[in-house]
Amino acid sequence: MASKRPRKKPAKRGRIVEKQRGPGLVKTRAQRLIPRRQLELWRTSDYRWRELFERADVMSEGATKSEGNHLVYYGTTSVLLALVSSGGQIPDAEAPDLARMLEVDPHARLRAIRVACREAQVRSGGVIGRVRAELAVRTDPDGIRVDIEVEAPVHRESTSARPATPPKR
Repeated sequence: MASKRPRKKPAKRGRIVEKQRGPGLVKTRAQRLIPRRQLELWRTSDYRWRELFERADVMSEGATKSEGNHLVYYGTTSVLLALVSSGGQIPDAEAPDLARMLEVDPHARLRAIRVACREAQVRSGGVIGRVRAELAVRTDPDGIRVDIEVEAPVHRESTSARPATPPKR
């Protein structure tokens, strides 16, 4: 079996030197004295996100399915944040920037997931557990559409509905 070690060639004065593979050493350019870069920073208000999501058009579909001994809710919620031209609060010119912001802003994403969780809770027929959610944001002729896919285990009874057991002494 052939080995993949670098080949050795005899050097002057009887020493063995390994032959390099790949490019050799190259001189670097001088580093700039004052490097510059430009950043564009955006900031939003959680209060404004709340206003937008409270006034959003929400449509959901989903169902609880039995998987073995457990119930699991699978559903999709679509949230439309309407443009001013469609009777909403988002200025038409700012829609593309706001859509980009909504994809990365954790506060806005959390608001969207909370809307989807409320919808899932209503449709599941029980108390939902830990939620897995995936978001997709896209611009729509009427506004910004946020599609949230939800998956959550469903518990038949609420933990608050169970009688409390008295502490042991």
